[in-house]
Amino acid sequence: MKIADHHLQGLPHAIEAREKLGEALFRYMLGQPKDLPVGADDANAAALQQYRLVPRVMRGCQSLNISSQPFKRHWSAPLAVGAFAGDRVFHPQGLLPIARVCQRLQLPLFISEETVTPLADICAEHDDCWLQLRAAGPVDRILDLMGNAADCGAQGIILTVLAPVHPVNGLQPGGFSIGDELLRRGWKTIGSTAAGVHPLPAFPAWSWQELATVIQHATAKGLSVMVKGVLHPEDAMLATQSGAQALMVSNIGLRQSARWVTPVESMAHIVPAFTGLLAIDGGIRSGADVLVARSLGAELAVIVRPIIAALAAGGEQAVESLLCGLINEITALCSWCGVSDICELNADYVAIMGASHEQ
Repeated sequence: MKIADHHLQGLPHAIEAREKLGEALFRYMLGQPKDLPVGADDANAAALQQYRLVPRVMRGCQSLNISSQPFKRHWSAPLAVGAFAGDRVFHPQGLLPIARVCQRLQLPLFISEETVTPLADICAEHDDCWLQLRAAGPVDRILDLMGNAADCGAQGIILTVLAPVHPVNGLQPGGFSIGDELLRRGWKTIGSTAAGVHPLPAFPAWSWQELATVIQHATAKGLSVMVKGVLHPEDAMLATQSGAQALMVSNIGLRQSARWVTPVESMAHIVPAFTGLLAIDGGIRSGADVLVARSLGAELAVIVRPIIAALAAGGEQAVESLLCGLINEITALCSWCGVSDICELNADYVAIMGASHEQ
């Protein structure tokens, strides 16, 4: 069944990407889970679009700063390109075109352990890469991968704690197994020792103690650590206690189930529970989405699916055009909101659609 065009809103290169990838791989890119009701839209994007920005006027702002300096790095905007598996399935050069664009634009790049392009090659193109690992399986495996990441020049590690592996068959995003596809092509990934994706047991699962151990080793190697997939405030507090310097509020793009709470719905509870940098992942489609996320407390917005579509459709040029357009939109909207620094945005700058805005 072909995906209806209305599901492609917010993905400007989607039509071209679908033509190049074919329907099966395109469905995987969209990541629609098996329990998504027929005709339903992406809940993450919809949750963001419920918010309206509240501009301020006559503020006398003479300049505008949308950059930040977390972890002694310079990010030109509160925007990161998120991790995705099987990069060379979408473009012959894999992540390298994206890495070159992120280097020019000074944006962080997150890299899945299920990436085909060698990590050393990606880090040679970009000096602000973070390796995303599945928080499952033997801890020694994770420690070895972190050591390799440090040797390659990666800046940080992202540990996926929500649904790091598929516990049962048949629930892959879009009904497509990227691991089987990589195995069919004979492609090895960063986290595997043979073709395909390295198999990991779903059970027994990690505890917070394993996570704390891994974070301690990463910190000793000079790597910052972000924990991905936290949606409950108690888990956010435990992540802080485990030593995480950053937290990605994420339901993994609703790729496992359409019934997870959205990051936007969780933000109000997560913000007071975590002391480090907060990132939000899922449904980011525009500069307005980034401003909404920042107003709700997220210092970084992670964008994935529009980037994959751009890469598949038009390669490096399309990716750069998309990201430059987002940065320009963020700049313009911040100016219209009357702030001199994007960090001034807070809950006063957003309103829920349909609700009255109190003065």
